[in-house]
Amino acid sequence: MEITTENLNDLHLKVNININPKDYLPKVEESIKTMGKKMNIPGFRPGHVPPGMVKKMYGNEALADELNKLIADTLDNYIKEKNLKILGQPMPVADEKKQVVDIQSPSEYDFKFELGIHSDFQLPDLNAHEFSNYNVSIEEKTVEDEIEKLRVRYGNAIETEAIKNDSVLSIIFKEMNDDGNEKDGGIETTRRISIESFKNEEIKNQISSLKKGENIVIDIFKAYNNDAELITHNILDISHSQADSMNHTFKISIDGIFEIQKAELNQDLYDKLFGEGKVKSEEELKEKIREELGRSYKDIAHSRLLADLTDYLIDNTTISFPDEFLKKWILSNNAKPVTPEQVENEFGQFSRQLKWDLIFDRIIKDNDLKVNADELKAAAKNRMKQQYFGGQIDEAMEQYLEQFAIKMLEDEKQRRNYFNMAMEEKIFEVIKKKANIQPREISYHDFTHTGNHGHHHHHH
Repeated sequence: MEITTENLNDLHLKVNININPKDYLPKVEESIKTMGKKMNIPGFRPGHVPPGMVKKMYGNEALADELNKLIADTLDNYIKEKNLKILGQPMPVADEKKQVVDIQSPSEYDFKFELGIHSDFQLPDLNAHEFSNYNVSIEEKTVEDEIEKLRVRYGNAIETEAIKNDSVLSIIFKEMNDDGNEKDGGIETTRRISIESFKNEEIKNQISSLKKGENIVIDIFKAYNNDAELITHNILDISHSQADSMNHTFKISIDGIFEIQKAELNQDLYDKLFGEGKVKSEEELKEKIREELGRSYKDIAHSRLLADLTDYLIDNTTISFPDEFLKKWILSNNAKPVTPEQVENEFGQFSRQLKWDLIFDRIIKDNDLKVNADELKAAAKNRMKQQYFGGQIDEAMEQYLEQFAIKMLEDEKQRRNYFNMAMEEKIFEVIKKKANIQPREISYHDFTHTGNHGHHHHHH
């Protein structure tokens, strides 16, 4: 057997494995013999089928198996011996001349593979940069605003004649053609939105003068200051592909004008919000809301810290990749089919994620991190607690969750998911210990207005 390599590019190799009959025949003969001992064929005593017959029937299968095993072992050993840091899997290169697997005429075989490798890398010093762990102070006004939102949400809608500043409108949106007619098969949707949601003052004033049953034609993008996300998700509630191909001109018809009578702050509302008898006064309500906002902002602040740490590690770790190999590899190995354009467009995101995966694995190795069965179960239980019970559960529910978690973990995919969650938590514990993290007090207003909400990377 002979292995030759050729450098196609930096970090991109072609490996050629040449296999001779003497490399595979002894093993193949042996497995044919073993098969013969197990075979039951009418007319022959068990285990006494002539070798020639076994070879004819199963020889090619035995040869193919042996070749696959040989290739896999050879590649593995080569990668280990040369200490190559490979990305993805070795990629078979299609050969021009067809190689026929025929046990009756043993011959030489050539198998070619492309390998992508990444450069070695060092993790940056997390102590050299200051990270903020925000403690968000919830001001009185924030609590009051939240209470007002709840009063509107639980209020009554009463139909009125005229549109006022705080009216809620039932509007029929209809997409128009360029010639001013309603578009056949165009977007048509009835939505309930407040007059305040219109961002453009001129259009807002035009709508305010309408009565029920009247309509007006507007440029929807102008009406919402070109905020495509808002128009797509909140106003029209349509898909991105629909939004991309739609006209900007819409006829909007007023289907109803409502005034919201805010809910009274009384026991009835408190019970609806938090369950019977849990909150008994406006003071207790404020306390409860302050507590809930505090809890949710603590979680958001923590997520932001993790996102900052992740971004810092990715941005300050230098790893070189064989881009061409990776693009080829994604094209042929992606779970769902992708086009070269998609690969090109999303490659930046892909290599960022790949970098994070390598950093993730390096931290596991350097710190010898492991997840045991109890930690795996705890991760599954915590996730379900957060998802379905807002983090709070009683004794009986705890028992039920225990059983449910055990059941869930029988599924391979779920188990891998929860394993990664538990491991990610351990990794961030290590990262946080090494990082220079400063607690910072910040007002709710400043916290919600300092952009970078971070994008979290996930380990696959």
